[in-house]
Amino acid sequence: MSSESDKLRRQRDRFIAFAFAGADLLVELDADDRIRYCAGPSQALFGIDSAAAAGRPLADFIDRDDQARMGELLRRLKATGRMDRQRVRVIGGEGEGGAQILLSGIRVPESGAEAHLTFSRVQAHDAEPRNGDPGAPTPQGPEAFADLARQRLGEAEALGETYQMTMIDLSAEDLDQRLEADDSARFMASVEAYLKAWSVGGDSIGRLDNGKYGVIHDSQLKGAGIEERLNEMIGLFDPAGGGIGVATSTLDLDGAEMSADDIGRALQYTINQFVEEGGGGFAIRSLAEGHQAALDITLSKVHAFRQTIASDRLCLVFQPIVELSAWSVHHYEALARVRQGDRLFLPAKFINFAEDFGVITEFDLEVVRRTINILKNRELLRPKASVAVNLSGRSIANEAFVSELMLILNQNREVLSRLMFEVTESHEIKDLPAANQVLQRLRGLGLQISIDDFGSGAATFQYLKTLQVDYVKIDGSYIRDAFSTRHGKPFLKAISSLASDLGIFSIGEMVEDDRTMWLLRDIGVQYGQGYYFGKPMENVRNFNLSSLPERRRKTFEDPPVLEGGVDGDGLPASFSNIRL
Repeated sequence: MSSESDKLRRQRDRFIAFAFAGADLLVELDADDRIRYCAGPSQALFGIDSAAAAGRPLADFIDRDDQARMGELLRRLKATGRMDRQRVRVIGGEGEGGAQILLSGIRVPESGAEAHLTFSRVQAHDAEPRNGDPGAPTPQGPEAFADLARQRLGEAEALGETYQMTMIDLSAEDLDQRLEADDSARFMASVEAYLKAWSVGGDSIGRLDNGKYGVIHDSQLKGAGIEERLNEMIGLFDPAGGGIGVATSTLDLDGAEMSADDIGRALQYTINQFVEEGGGGFAIRSLAEGHQAALDITLSKVHAFRQTIASDRLCLVFQPIVELSAWSVHHYEALARVRQGDRLFLPAKFINFAEDFGVITEFDLEVVRRTINILKNRELLRPKASVAVNLSGRSIANEAFVSELMLILNQNREVLSRLMFEVTESHEIKDLPAANQVLQRLRGLGLQISIDDFGSGAATFQYLKTLQVDYVKIDGSYIRDAFSTRHGKPFLKAISSLASDLGIFSIGEMVEDDRTMWLLRDIGVQYGQGYYFGKPMENVRNFNLSSLPERRRKTFEDPPVLEGGVDGDGLPASFSNIRL
């Protein structure tokens, strides 16, 4: 027994020596969490000298918002014997409000003190805002927590540590009936304080959903301990309520032999499944299992995707794009639809899946093949009709796709004069010069190119600087804003004028009425697309554009004079400074 006591004393002595070397303040606590001994600049941190601090509860010097978490930190220290670099705020001392400090501690029962604590001021290299910092909100939702878990896994690998992820499902449906609103909020705040106290760095938790939490921790936290502590806590707020149901699931955060993408996919899938299924039916016990399950689901979806694009469930519809001055159909845009029974549906999620999982190239090639076949057989289009096909920016960045596309085009040269491409992109094209080389190869075959949704988040003015194209299709948001905001018409005219100066034709989409059509004509937009001209149809061979309506009134009024004046074209003066 004496050898064990000597070992504990040596551990205590090493801790105290280290504490004085690296900390600002050393505090010993008694069994009631009162300060038994204090050494260091307590005046600066606590607002009183060391002698006056003795005998006072430690809670007197902890910021009110951090007191619940401080209580949980001390419970953890007493249970495990050690606590490292947890952030809390103290009150008093220098400056206004609470100072943020890093708190570490050790418990050596043979020393006569219940706990030895060190307080260290947060240094500049520790000052980056984190989830557990004062005022920092708890990450909300599965995606935010998956990102946090991925970060902590990277830190664990760098430090040679092993962390675990526990997801917690509280049966909290009846809390609103059992507790007053304030008590319910205080209970949930206590839950977060408890989980933060046991989490890595004191800031590694997330709220996944209503009543569902995730926490990244070391091996000292156990599922049974979580259930026991949360039931103790609910008893403080609802003594007669009979406790609360708690289901937990713990996984080792071990990403060995998994790529960063695989880890991210496994975390996201695992957390999403827990949110959907709840703790009771959740069966995944490791990242490897989560990754395999995610892979199986993905492969199943890819298989279903490929079956769909190879079947007659995928079909094309054609919407006219009208030359406004000549009042005639210039060409049609081919739009993909998915058939379910006798109805056609927009495949937005379908296409998003294809882009996210790298199969958008297969989709684009299938649409090109089908469009070429339609141009050849002339059953759905008039003999001289031209068609524009959408190509994802991700597709034109794929060398294998470009090679296959060029092969298809060279095998069907007889229809290339009637084929056009629109470059679409939900994410920014990263290598614009490389993309431009591909577009120029296509233009070299006689194909005309358009930038789709110009002016939206991804399709920026930088595109016009780098990509040599024939058309820009102005994003529909600018068309909608033309009559509803004071800057709508000037912005629309600015885009049209810029395209014209560069020798590029402009297309206005989402034209729903004659007022919008006349506006586009007035400001120099050459082409229009929208339900006003014609809805998308599978067969447009017999489509006839309605007669040009009589103009009822002047549509494009002079824009209001904005600060800074206007230039000679009636545009805000700031537009004359646009640089590409």
